[in-house]
Parts: sequence; structure tokens; C-alpha cells
Amino acid sequence: MHKTRKSILASLLVAVAVSLGYLLTGVPNIELMTITIFISGFLLGPGYGAVVGAVAALIYSLFNPFGAAMPPLLAAQVIGFAVIGICGGIMGPAVARMNRGVINVAAAGLLGFFLTLFYDLLTNIGAFFVMTGTKELSGLVKFVAAGIMFMGLHLIWNTGLFAVILKPMLNVLSRHRRELSSE
Repeated sequence: MHKTRKSILASLLVAVAVSLGYLLTGVPNIELMTITIFISGFLLGPGYGAVVGAVAALIYSLFNPFGAAMPPLLAAQVIGFAVIGICGGIMGPAVARMNRGVINVAAAGLLGFFLTLFYDLLTNIGAFFVMTGTKELSGLVKFVAAGIMFMGLHLIWNTGLFAVILKPMLNVLSRHRRELSSE
């Protein structure tokens, strides 16, 4: 029953992440998938978090209304969200245990910032290979620098989102996490 329950919940969380991705797909760099996948890792553990992140990225990217992602970008998205799911399983419990108001907000915000920075750098590298068609890294720094303002919006959004809602969400879901880990 334990694996079945976790697998069903993981499937539902993939559906939620993909649905939230499509909900805001027309608004550049404003998204709810990152925090959803992080929370999935918190609830289900790093292994299932990685699976939720990878599968959600795969479905969202292959069936994106703007067109499917090319293989280098798709791989970067899948790896990036898998790592975010793993981080939710590893770092989420520490954030949930924090008991200091301002420190909670700052820690959650910094976590959102660095996870988003990692994801954006990874996907920018994937996009570089798609756009340039080359395997040479000579123009990579210029490519990433050209999109820094666009990436900045994503960083600000996810930093604020993590700072404001991560700790309250983890508090609400902590009981369910304990139930899932004790089965």
C-alpha cells in the first residue's frame, strides 16, 4: 500500500505541476512549477521528488503550446526540475523546522533564488545549444548575459514566492509528510 499511495500522490503532483505550468504559460518567467516540485520532494522524499520534477518537465515541455523543446533544452529542463524535487526532499524538512519569522522568510527566499538561478543557468546552456547549433562554449557567456533581464524577473518572482508561501505550505503539509514516511 505504501508504494501505491506514494505513486498515486506523485502522479497527482505531476498533474498539478503541469496544470500550474500551463495556467501561467502566457506570462514570461512567472510560474508555479518550481515551488510545486519542491513541495513534492518535501512530501514524498528526494527520490519521488526527482521523478515528479522530471516527469512534470517532460510532459510540460513536450506538449507546450509554443512548441516542444528541442533535446538539449528538454534535457536541461528535466534535469533542472529533478534536482529541484531532490532539494525539496533534502532541504524542505530543514525549512519546515525553522522557527524564526524573519529568518524563515529570508532562508526560504534565498532557497527560491538559488534553485531558480541553477535552473535558469542550466536551461540557458540548453537553449544556447539549441539556438547556436554549436557545441563550442565561446559565446555562452554572451548568450546568458543577453538574457539576464529576462532571467531577473524569474529570480525575483520565485524568490518572493518562496519567501511568502513556502514555510506556511510546509507547515500545513508536515503532518502528511510524516504519515507518508511512516507507512
